Amino acid sequence: LVDAAVYRIAQESITNAIRHARHASRVSISVVGHDERVELTVSDDGTAASAPSSDTTGYGLLGMDERAKLLGGTVTSGPSAGGGWSVVATLPKAGVHA
Repeated sequence: LVDAAVYRIAQESITNAIRHARHASRVSISVVGHDERVELTVSDDGTAASAPSSDTTGYGLLGMDERAKLLGGTVTSGPSAGGGWSVVATLPKAGVHA
């Protein structure tokens, strides 16, 4: 379940970068395994759209958050310090904390 969640969160993060990051020239993905958790980071170097487009009706960030919470993990997202946008998901390797 955790591997599928990492994949789906990465997929949604890339989709969001394609749809919403203006002037992005790079999207990077990092997956790091620790003893008890996996950390996924997806970042872009674009600028956020000034206003949501009228055809934006998705629940991407909410869906990523819910997917992580079901496994006992977290997702944070927002502007990166050096510009762009980052999504960081931290998931326990076992799925749910006992």
